[in-house]
Amino acid sequence: MDFISACTAIKRHQQIVADDRYCSDPRARIHMVLDGSVNQFQHWQRDWARNQCVIMAQLRAGHSSLLAGYLHHIGRRDSATCPHCNGADETAEHLVLHCPAYDQAWQDIWPGGKFNTDPRCLWDFLEQIGAVICFPDREWEKERAYWF
Repeated sequence: MDFISACTAIKRHQQIVADDRYCSDPRARIHMVLDGSVNQFQHWQRDWARNQCVIMAQLRAGHSSLLAGYLHHIGRRDSATCPHCNGADETAEHLVLHCPAYDQAWQDIWPGGKFNTDPRCLWDFLEQIGAVICFPDREWEKERAYWF
């Protein structure tokens, strides 16, 4: 076996050992759900900036600064009421599924009322309602996602 083939074999073996160790770790189950490794939208995050992945994970967990309910919970807002419709408490579910202020955006992203949990659709929804903004045309801002 030549040197290059030996190096390749060693790297392959190390990757297999690392994958086995990762899959056997009970804490990795949570990470696999968040990064899409265990569902049909596998590996969506590979093309995303880290900040986008963080925003999505926070929103899915309900611990996002996009949500008035969370900001109220941590003492950063006086009220948990949705500032867009003044109807219910603003939770992730309310923001994405029930807020009447975003009915048109919801219909644009999920036509026919067929909601799915594809993170790319959810990100498009957040961009359309102005909750997040990305600047992909500028190199220094390429890896940043901003939220209001």
